[in-house]
Amino acid sequence: MSTPSSDPAHHPPYDPAVLPRTRVTLRPIGTSLPLGYLAFALGMIVLAADSLGWVKNEQLLVGVLLASYVFPLQLIATIMAFLGRDTVGATILGLFTTSWLAFGLLDIVSRPGSTPTVLGLFSLSFGVVVAGLAVVASHAKPLFAAVLTLCSARAVLDGLHNLTGSSALQLAAGCVALAATLAAAYLGFALLIENAWPHAVLPLLRRGEAAAALDGKLSATRPGLTGEPGVREQL
Repeated sequence: MSTPSSDPAHHPPYDPAVLPRTRVTLRPIGTSLPLGYLAFALGMIVLAADSLGWVKNEQLLVGVLLASYVFPLQLIATIMAFLGRDTVGATILGLFTTSWLAFGLLDIVSRPGSTPTVLGLFSLSFGVVVAGLAVVASHAKPLFAAVLTLCSARAVLDGLHNLTGSSALQLAAGCVALAATLAAAYLGFALLIENAWPHAVLPLLRRGEAAAALDGKLSATRPGLTGEPGVREQL
């Protein structure tokens, strides 16, 4: 039995004109950012209520809510964001996703009213990382960066509270958490309305590459992207 020859002479010459006629069909996916940020807002309001003393002796229930409700929703949003090629958004959601699970489990297993040192160190470190994410996001998405800045401040204040036991720091962390709740809820609804209605109603203040990803032409994206099977580089 003869096998096809690998001699280039036996193959038709490459025709560059064929390339523009090539089509790649993809299964479209919806943006997961509204789900991620609205779930985040619901989790943050629970943290705010706990820090401000709106709920009493319900640390176990707080932990259960964070681990069973916020964590799985943000996990879904993270996976879909990676599939949608939004690396920055997916990284942000991913880091918060497992933090909800970690904080929820710690609330479940720790003694009510305790301030574990390990939680304080983790919260401080987490706040620093989130501050770095805010700097990255500020280049193209200042509103996203504002939410992250509030989250970073809350994490730092909560970490200091766990290290020092200061009730004033706990109150401050609760106030910042409340502000982060409102900001994240605005962001989630703005993203949702943007996808549900024919035009944006609530401004998202995108700029640079983030604005071009939605409003610009595909030819204006980063070189090489037009040849890859993707839709957008960021949402």
